[in-house]
Amino acid sequence: MSPMMSPADRAKLPEDAMLNYIKETPSVLQNIVDGRKEYSREFTEKFVREQYKRVILIGSGTSYHGGLSVRSLMERILNVSVEAQYPLLFMNFTSVFDRKTLVIGISQSGESKSTLQGLEYARKHGCDTVSLSEKGPEAIIAGYADINLRFNCGDTELAGPKTKGYQATMLDLIILALETGLAMNTITEEFYNDCIARIQKTIDNLNNVIQNSIDWYYANKEELMQAKRIIVVGYDNNYGNVLEGRLKTEEAVRFGIEGYEMEEFMHGIYHSIDESVQIVYLAQESGFKSRAVRLRDFMHEWTPHEYLVGNFSDGNVQNLNGFVDDEYFCIFEYIIPLQILAFHLSRDKGINANIPKILNFHYRMGSK
Repeated sequence: MSPMMSPADRAKLPEDAMLNYIKETPSVLQNIVDGRKEYSREFTEKFVREQYKRVILIGSGTSYHGGLSVRSLMERILNVSVEAQYPLLFMNFTSVFDRKTLVIGISQSGESKSTLQGLEYARKHGCDTVSLSEKGPEAIIAGYADINLRFNCGDTELAGPKTKGYQATMLDLIILALETGLAMNTITEEFYNDCIARIQKTIDNLNNVIQNSIDWYYANKEELMQAKRIIVVGYDNNYGNVLEGRLKTEEAVRFGIEGYEMEEFMHGIYHSIDESVQIVYLAQESGFKSRAVRLRDFMHEWTPHEYLVGNFSDGNVQNLNGFVDDEYFCIFEYIIPLQILAFHLSRDKGINANIPKILNFHYRMGSK
């Protein structure tokens, strides 16, 4: 286990460390795209050779959310079953395996004990394993995997809530799927090139999304500062962002934030809404967008504190726009407003998110 940073060392980190990491995200993703062929080579060769029929992504927290956000696209590209599971649920509820199952363990630190246990469990059942971590082959998790890949997220994130590692997780997994799908002929070269071009277009717009998100926060700062309960609602592949945005805000602001898939919200959660509740809707372009607007309009009878994140040009300062809004790759854009919200709201409330509220939690609980 790597040594934990002391509270004194964490206090020396720049107050805006989390924001700086958010701003590094476009260059991190660009490096992943530029180095995609060499990065994926070993994984692709093994996948083609073994002809896997099932892929299971395991991880906790941010790692799980990253896997959840891309599993549907990976499945479409690879033409095999792709699942995202928490490690302990994977061990408790998965008992049917065959040699054609590949388990990918995701842990930015490379030390998450539940993910290590999940990979060990997979190996005992005859599955090949892959690890994805910040230290790659030098990480503890490497001892539990046949292939060990390194996060392409630049310098280690020392701030409390991690940000750029989330987007790096998603793009690393997408690149592995694209390169492997191309080699296996489950996608055409035309589809591959189109995806790379669309990813590039999204990356090129991220600096605009970051600045627009900062402007959006300050336009609504006075209202957001009064929040006692925030709910994030989303749909489609942005559901992973709902969970990740909830997590980042809870880590930084340190009061209860909730996140729901939109239809799940409409199955009872709406009963708890009153004027003290603030709701953020992730409303990307899809067949569900008009339903999200309809829900916002309906819930406005109970709370005026509602924010639409999506391409809306109605001039409402509560709404945020300026997205490429790609069907597959909007996930890289829509998490940023929630990361920005987490950083700025915690700072403006006088909280230094670099310093954990509970010291040495993972050490005392034995989770890392």
